[in-house]
Amino acid sequence: MVTEKMNEGRTDVLLFYFCYITSMIRSFSILLSLLVVCEAQEITIPAFAFPDSTYRVGSVIYVGNELTKYYIIEQEMSLKPGALITHEAVQFDINRIYSLRLFTKVDIKVIPDSGNCATLTVSVIERWYYYPFPILGIKDRDFSKIYYGLGLAHNNVAGDNVQLYGAFGLGYDPFVSINYTNPQIDVENRIFFSFRAYYTEQRNRSLLSRGSDANFDEIRTGGETTIGKRFSIFSLATMKIEFLNLHVSDNHAGRTLSANGRDEFYSLHASYFYDTRDLKEYATYGTSLSIGISKFGLFEKDVNYQRIAVDFRRYIPTWSNIIIAGRAFSSLAGGAQIPNYGHTFFGYSERIRGHFSTILEGEQIIGATVETHIPIVSPRYIHFDYIPFDQFQDVRYALNFALFADAGNTWYRDTPLMLNRFYSGYGVGLHLLLAYSAVGRIEFGVPYGMPISKGEIIFDLGAAL
Repeated sequence: MVTEKMNEGRTDVLLFYFCYITSMIRSFSILLSLLVVCEAQEITIPAFAFPDSTYRVGSVIYVGNELTKYYIIEQEMSLKPGALITHEAVQFDINRIYSLRLFTKVDIKVIPDSGNCATLTVSVIERWYYYPFPILGIKDRDFSKIYYGLGLAHNNVAGDNVQLYGAFGLGYDPFVSINYTNPQIDVENRIFFSFRAYYTEQRNRSLLSRGSDANFDEIRTGGETTIGKRFSIFSLATMKIEFLNLHVSDNHAGRTLSANGRDEFYSLHASYFYDTRDLKEYATYGTSLSIGISKFGLFEKDVNYQRIAVDFRRYIPTWSNIIIAGRAFSSLAGGAQIPNYGHTFFGYSERIRGHFSTILEGEQIIGATVETHIPIVSPRYIHFDYIPFDQFQDVRYALNFALFADAGNTWYRDTPLMLNRFYSGYGVGLHLLLAYSAVGRIEFGVPYGMPISKGEIIFDLGAAL
């Protein structure tokens, strides 16, 4: 989200999770329809039965992880042997484990032992981890840009949280991709590794490149390898090298940096991530900070520029479980000429609600979001006794009312950033959290300074921050 390039680097990963979520929503809908013919039990998440700040962790027992190795769960937990057991810490660890996206249900029970020690029993129910999945989704948060296809995924190879999948899509921005992610290729040193190869025919986003002509495609073939190190439960640093071959379907001056309409270059990206959020898909507590430095063009004369990006997010719980959340981000470019396909944008993966369909283009970008989340239905489960697969018997859901305000702008290096020219908007919405980490939103956004009659209804997927 911080930069357009970083968004492109996550496109296939986000695409996979969107396709993953889409297929799970279909399963969820089928399960709800079974309420007509079978009995379902709604289970609220109870208050903790153990006294707060009384016991310390003596030992930890893991139950239900038939495939997933225990250390995958253990490394997400803040409660280690000897740590003081608090209600806040237990809830935090439950959400962190759920954020692995390996389990449909997570619970931690505190069983007092002798003295002031207690045993933690971590109970999980694993998700379906190996399956073919249909692909049906939208691109750039635009329901007119529909794609569809097929994929095959294994989300927990050997129980090590290793993800391996391949997919192809047709329709808008057709693509083929193969992805491999191993969060701990070296368990002792906590070394991370991933690889991605892809081919896509991506519709041009740049208004400057299009001009008054018909739009065109950017045919992209590339691959990237990432290696990183996890320093703690909260921090990770990565280094990625990427190769991109990009040519345009209709070559005009300015659409690529090379005159022949084809740019081929290597890039190097260094990133640092600090993330204390409890629930990554819809956090209620914590801080997220990402810093990225990229060098585009390592050995080539045509492509030679740099980009630095920062994305900061904060989630503050207040009274009655109301959450105040904020985000600030920016991406700044330097060096030689920036290709039009390397510009930053609002109106695609980044949006300003109230100006949801307005496209802003530039070499640099800055933006901010503030939201207040007010629980209507706190997280709870529906349990289906008669579903034959354990992975689908427990369906988690929640509903929040939200107030929001967005602001941002793009600009070019040769023009100053004008604070009085920012685009901004505000509004309200309903956020529905569903099984398998899906989030759906319906919102009403109004441009700042305009009457409410100029507002717009927004349907969107995923959390806004």
